[in-house]
Amino acid sequence: MDKHHLLTTFALVGIFVYVNVVSAAMSSSSYLIRWDSVNTGGSDTGSSSSYQLRDTLEAAVAGRTSSSSYNLDQGYRGGVLDQVIAFDVRAQDISDPRTASSLASLTVTVSSVSGISAGSYVVLVQDQGVSQVSAIGKVASVGSSTITVDSWTNGGTAPTIDGFGDYLYILSGATVAFGQLSDSSVRTAVIAFEVSADSTSGYVIQVSDDGNLRSGSNDVDDVSDGAVNEGSEEFGARSSDTSLASTSFDTADAALTTTRQDIVTRSSASLADRSFVTLKASISTSTAAGSYANTISFIASGNF
Repeated sequence: MDKHHLLTTFALVGIFVYVNVVSAAMSSSSYLIRWDSVNTGGSDTGSSSSYQLRDTLEAAVAGRTSSSSYNLDQGYRGGVLDQVIAFDVRAQDISDPRTASSLASLTVTVSSVSGISAGSYVVLVQDQGVSQVSAIGKVASVGSSTITVDSWTNGGTAPTIDGFGDYLYILSGATVAFGQLSDSSVRTAVIAFEVSADSTSGYVIQVSDDGNLRSGSNDVDDVSDGAVNEGSEEFGARSSDTSLASTSFDTADAALTTTRQDIVTRSSASLADRSFVTLKASISTSTAAGSYANTISFIASGNF
């Protein structure tokens, strides 16, 4: 088939943080005092252009004590826990590939560094296609023909770059356009995440879609056999997280559904933690021509 076009769009629909707190407080019908202590001074919020500080003087017996069932935070501000979650999503710009010819630790040699600067996010792809190996990173510096990242995050296997079928792409935007599909290959696209979660129990990223890839009354089937293969009409995704317990995205190409599914999980607080999913699409000789699209949603939430 030579006239198949597939456009996949996704949207970040929300970031939810739920904190379950049980506390002893003084209250009336009009007021609630969550925490109280006797102190001689301090600043509610002291700040400068770079820092913010909450402080107090001479809080009697301040600190935390705990048992198997309870935690006790004593002293002024003892109960203030500014738990936050920051969630960034970036899509592979398939339209702008750069051939990768070699990789030495954190530095990759590419055919062009145009449009790449320090702070950009990139994905490095070995043997692009059905069995590709990928890694994502944040650009630390750019040379005349090289880029160096701060670190690489992969899906359990690091890419090996020899210049044959190896590419580097910028991660940006919120739309993935697969372009023209063929029944003789599998098209792929990486969606990358960066999460900072101030939650001691970690966080979870879940994924859902609004239905099959579709063009009018025609659609592309979800993958059902664990692998998106060339010549078959299939669409699915695989996660870089190799330790998922509730879904199979870590071990197989799995179907996206209208029901939210775990695609990345962490069990501890994280700062600028990175992960990604690889979307895969293929068609058969009987797939009807058209422009196919759907919307994929990712939700990050803290574990409490």
